[in-house]
Formats: sequence, structure tokens, C-alpha cells
Amino acid sequence: MRVPIRWLRDYVDVDLDPQQLADELTMRGMEVASIEVAGADWTDVVVGRLLAVERHPNADTLWLTLVDVGHRGGEIEIVCGAQNLQIGQLVPAALVGAVLPGDRKIERSKIRGVVSNGMLCSAIELGLGADADGIHILGHGDEIPVGASVADLVGETVLDVDVKPNRGDALSMVGLAREVAAFTGGEVRLPPHDVNEVGEATASRVTVQIDEPALNPRFTARWFEGVANGPSPDWMQQRLLAAGMRPISAIVDVTNYVMHELGQPMHAYDADHVPNGAMVVRRARDGERLVTIDHVERALDERMLVIADEERPIGLAGIMGGASSEVTDATTRVILESAIFDGPKIRNTARRLGLRSEASMRHEKGIGADLPRFAIDRAAHLIAEITGARVASGIVDNDPQPRPPVRVSVSVARTARLLGIELAAERLGTLLAPLGFDVHGADDTLTVEVPSHRLDVTSAADVAEEIARAHGYENIPGRLPAAVLPPYRSDPSEPRHRVRRILAGLGLDEMVSHALIGRDDLVRSGLAPDVPELVRVHNPLSEEHSILRPSMAPSLLGGLAENMRWRQPDVRLFDLGKIYAYRPGNPTPRDLQSETAGTGRYEAWELGMIGSGEIVPTAPGETARAFDIGDMKGIIDALHDALGAPRPAYRAAEADSGHPHRHPGRNGLVCDAAGRAYGSLGETHPGIAAAWGLSGRPVDASIAIDRLLDLVPADRRVSPVPAAQPVDRDLAVVTDEGIAVGDVLRVARTSAGPLLAGLRLFDVYRGDQVGEGRVSYALALRFQPESPGDTTAVEKALNKVRGALRHHLGADIR
Repeated sequence: MRVPIRWLRDYVDVDLDPQQLADELTMRGMEVASIEVAGADWTDVVVGRLLAVERHPNADTLWLTLVDVGHRGGEIEIVCGAQNLQIGQLVPAALVGAVLPGDRKIERSKIRGVVSNGMLCSAIELGLGADADGIHILGHGDEIPVGASVADLVGETVLDVDVKPNRGDALSMVGLAREVAAFTGGEVRLPPHDVNEVGEATASRVTVQIDEPALNPRFTARWFEGVANGPSPDWMQQRLLAAGMRPISAIVDVTNYVMHELGQPMHAYDADHVPNGAMVVRRARDGERLVTIDHVERALDERMLVIADEERPIGLAGIMGGASSEVTDATTRVILESAIFDGPKIRNTARRLGLRSEASMRHEKGIGADLPRFAIDRAAHLIAEITGARVASGIVDNDPQPRPPVRVSVSVARTARLLGIELAAERLGTLLAPLGFDVHGADDTLTVEVPSHRLDVTSAADVAEEIARAHGYENIPGRLPAAVLPPYRSDPSEPRHRVRRILAGLGLDEMVSHALIGRDDLVRSGLAPDVPELVRVHNPLSEEHSILRPSMAPSLLGGLAENMRWRQPDVRLFDLGKIYAYRPGNPTPRDLQSETAGTGRYEAWELGMIGSGEIVPTAPGETARAFDIGDMKGIIDALHDALGAPRPAYRAAEADSGHPHRHPGRNGLVCDAAGRAYGSLGETHPGIAAAWGLSGRPVDASIAIDRLLDLVPADRRVSPVPAAQPVDRDLAVVTDEGIAVGDVLRVARTSAGPLLAGLRLFDVYRGDQVGEGRVSYALALRFQPESPGDTTAVEKALNKVRGALRHHLGADIR
């Protein structure tokens, strides 16, 4: 908001220089973005007195003037074309070499044979008004010294104040005058608003019907007759220009002037174009159209609020009037509106129409309930004074009763803690009184009455903010917090980050995929796209991001396909993300948030890994080898080792294991020592690979991260360096072909006891020596005895392994 300081001084005494005033306002929350000096771009424009005015000998429309510019050049001759010149007038004279706004330079010139030593300036040439028809008259007597700088006399210093969204009351000269008075100790002077009413009552000329009282809590109107709507006075034009508004006509200028002065938007209607003076505040009808005063036709709908006559809209409520009822120079009868409209409704309408105005901005920020009546009386006072209009008696007002003040209960002690300053009840009242607040009470709990224009103050915290502003933010001492810091809490995501670091160290590349996938991703992954367990987005941005993934498989296959499209077939990827499902009646996992417990919404962290291409490239003397299930098992085992978890057991998965993207005969489960599965791995089905455009035989795995982390012991036991060398033993275990090697390894590992340091399969034999339907697995076991030569304990452990294999699996030991 632009604030001309001379205009501001009409309402409060200001003895500070502009920079000091700007600093004080800024420290109280009214940030001054810049200080502009109107007239600073003038040079050598001085006050001159007309000593003689004669007709130009060679032109009927030009005048020869003799101008006294005092010590700036004495008496000089200037040729002028204005027709409002009289001897004795004080006028602005631009001397030779002067520079006017717009970088216009004045030079000595010969006009129709006569030398002109400068130029006499109109208001528009100096940026002081809109009048371009005549010279700007500064005066007629001796009140202004001849030769004085015009910039010093009529130039204006303007503050550009950034008023915050919650301070609609400060979007006015009077509102900012209240702020200035609060820190200077001055008194606010309200402008005169007395009205000399005559003739028939306004209520007999104007009727107002409000169909939407919630959107229009107050509407006031006045009637004027005998209006002479010419240009507004120079002083008003100069103030409007300094405030950034264009002068138009007396009636329009008054409404803009009062809006900038008091913060109340107003609109004037040509009464002759409002049939029967009937005005209706209603919602627009779909399909209605309105040509606004900027002569743009606008399409309306029922979400917008309009002012209408008996048939059609004549204005956008709180934003802009309609061209059909616009006041003109021929207007003699006027209806003046001053109202309050719902801020959100005005903001939404202005946004939809792309028509944000000074009026809409003030309605958006809020207007006090008492302001419309005061503002319309102030405007009536000015209209009668400037245009000679007769003001009809009375006023149309739908809510004339005074509103009770807002009262806020405030704790002195709590306010002091909020602000970090010493504060007593008496001091609190002293700080708030200059801002217009009344404080009642003397104990810790006080009652604060909020002035009607402060719509932003509704709670004790708002009152505390006002106290801080009045006390001065710069006067609040800085203090370190005295609160005890909370105890350290470990990052709950750190175990997952640890898994990421381990896999990256094992040579895998992390991919980060979106949890939202599309129907096509499910179909290509062999998953059913229409099952009720899927969690769908009601309003997806695209069909490709409409379903929360129920498995990591679509993300992994998509990531591998993207790499292959970029000709990177030899990749090992992992992705640690969430999977989702809706399973009513099923138990909720531990990691589900408490507010979703029992709702059937499943949400869990899952680790997905996938590999493809060559794990050993072709080299001289070495044959290439493709990445296979054994390599994936090695990665899983290495992950468990790095975490300190026991290595898993592996067993074949059933055909309907829930992983339709895998080959049914090359699909396994990752199990704990009790045989409970917490992951799976396998080779991608050829049909699925083809659907994704994958070459080779990709292998993927998925592991429930929380189940994996549960296997990690809280404390890792560190063994001393062994005193004895390890003892290696081999076993040949013959079992039925249907027994999985994973079960053989699991039984051997669980039965060997604490001396077992390592176990691996190093050979498989099928043939006549073991019989049809039988298979021989060669196991290498490494034991670590506690003392050198302790082979007895090793043999006991090995016998336990033999017995367990015979008992649980029916195996023969060779």
C-alpha cells in the first residue's frame, strides 16, 4: 500500500523523518518495502509569477508570457498554449535544461518566430493530476515564494508498506495513522463525516434485498441528487496519484479516496440506470453475463455473488461495478453503496474471473462491522462538498445495531512466558491502550476488549502479539532455551538404512521406485488387476499411478526393463519400499500405525532384489556365467551375515505360492530355523520376462524387512581368537529325491551345536551307487573346538548331526 506522508499527517502528527518513520513501522510488523519521493525526477522546475500575458503575433492559440522566476533567472519570456492564464497567477515554470517525468528535457526553442525560454507545466506533465487542458495553478498571492522549487512544495514522499494478510484494518491511511499514534504517543484525528441531509428519505428511493445474508452481513446505501460530476479537485487528484490510483471523475474519485483513507470499498451507481432504485444481493445464475466498468464481458455462475436490479446483474459484489450503471459526466442522481461481503467468496470469484481489485483485496482481508456506515457518511460529506449534490435524508442499512465488542481472556503470567519479558497487569494495559484495546481486571487473568476494526485478534496469543509489537521486538532480550533436552532416541529408519548400505557394499545398485503403479504393471507381472485386496486411488493423476503396489515385483521388473532399454543387461538392483493391501478381518502387521489397527489395511516394508545378465563375463580362458539363483542365495546369506542374523534355510515353494511372476519349478522360500517363511526367491517366468521385454533368465527375491530385522540379535557376541585350529569333516548324506537340500542343511545346522563354524554343500550325486529315486549330498562341516586336540567334542557334534539326519529325514550316512 502506498502511503503519502503529507496525507498521513491529516490524521496524526508525524515529526519523524521518512526513514525513521519507515523503521518504526517495520519494527511493528508494517514492513516498508521502499521510500519514494515524488518530484525527485524533476530538475529546475520553479515557482513563477505571471507578469504579462499577450497573444502570440503569429498564432491565434498561443500566448506570450512574461514570468518572474526570482533568483533563478529574473524575468523570462515563455510561449504557452494554455487558455487558463491570468496575470498574477503562480505557476510551475520548467527552466531551460529542466528534466520532467519521463526523462523529458526542456530546451530553449523558437516557436512561430518567438524564442521560448522554458515551459509552463500542466498537472499531468508533472505527474500531479490528470488535467492536461491547462497550466497547473499553484496560487495567486504571496503565499509561495517566487523561484522556490516546485518539488519541495508539491512533491510527495510516499512509503510503500507491505500490509500483512491478517491486517485488513491497516490497508488505509487512518489504519496506519493508528499504528503511528501508538508509537509516537499522538492522537488519531478522524476525518469529518457530518452530512447535511435534505428532502425525501433514502428508503423511499432505494430498496435493498439480501438473498444471501451470510455472504453480505452489512449493506448500506445513500441517495444523491443534483450531482455535478466533473473533475475532482486538484488536491484530491494529487493524493490519488501519489497513492497509485488514476483520477476519473468527482464521484469515482471520492469512492477511491475514501477507500484509501478508511479502508472501506464503495461503489457508485447511476440511479437513472437502476430501475426503481431496487437492488438485490444474490448469487449469479449460471449463464448470466455482465460487462464490467473495464468494458470486458464476463461469464458468471452460481458460485459468484452479484448486485442486481430487478432483472439483471449490475455489479460484481465487492470487486467491480457493471458498465450499465456506471456514473458518467452526465450523471445527476447517484446511489452509493458501502457494504461488507464474505472474504472467501470474493477471493474465489476474483480468482475465477482473473479480476483482483483494490476493493476485492480489502474484502478478502476483512472489514470491521462499524466501518461501512462511517465510510458512507464520509463519502456523502465529500460528494456534497465537491459536486454540490443534495444528500437524501436517512440511510438504508440492513444491520444498524452496534455489535458487542470481542472480549479475550488473557493470563499475564502465560503471556510473559510466551514473550520472554517481565510483564505485570498494569504494564499490559499501558502497552495495549494506545492500540485501542481496553483492559479490565487487576489479577493474573485480565479481560481485553478488542476494537471493532481489529478482526485479527481473537485469542490470547493474538493479544500477546500486540503486546510484543507495542513493547518493541527489538527490546525483547535474546535468551538461550532453558528447557531440558529430550533423551536421545535412535532413528527408527536406521536399520533399513543399514540394509541399504550392506547391499550397496555387496555390489547392488539401489533403485527408488514409486509406490503407485498401474493396471498394466500388474497384468505384465502376472498379478490379478481386479481383486478386492488392491488399494486404489480415487482420483489418480494418471492411470499409470492409480494402484498402491501389492508386491515389489512390478517395480523390480520395471526397473530391470528400463536398464535393458538403455542397453545395461548386466545389473543387480535392490529396492526397499512399502507394499500395500486391503484385507478386512486379517490381523494388522506390527508396523501398521495404531489409528489403522483393525481396519484391514496392510502396509509393510519389503526388500526386493533382482539380477540379470552375466555375473562372470567372458575372459581369456574363462567361460561366461549368468547370474542365477545360487548367486541370489549368496547375496541373501551375505546380508544375514553382515547383519549378524543366522543364515536362512531354503525350500521349494508350492506352485501357488503367491508369486505368479516366477517360474513354478524354480521358485523357493527363505525360512528361519523354525521353518517359517519370511521371504522368497526364484527365476522369472519366461512369459513374464517377455511381457516386460527382458532377455535372459532374471532372478529376483523379496524379504519382509521387519521379519529379517527380528532375527538380528540385540547384542552380538564376539568370540576370542581360537586357540585351536578348526577341524573339517565331510558327510555323504543319501536321501530320497523329494527331500530338498535346504532341509538337509537346516537339520544339520540346527543339530550340530555351538562348535559348528561352517556348513556348505560341495557335491551332489545321482546314479547307480545310491539307487533310483535317491540322491547323495556331500556336506563339508567345519568345527571349532575350544582347545587344541579336543576331537572328542567334535565327534559328539558330528554324531548328533548323523542321528538328526537319520531321524528327521530318513537319510543314510556314508
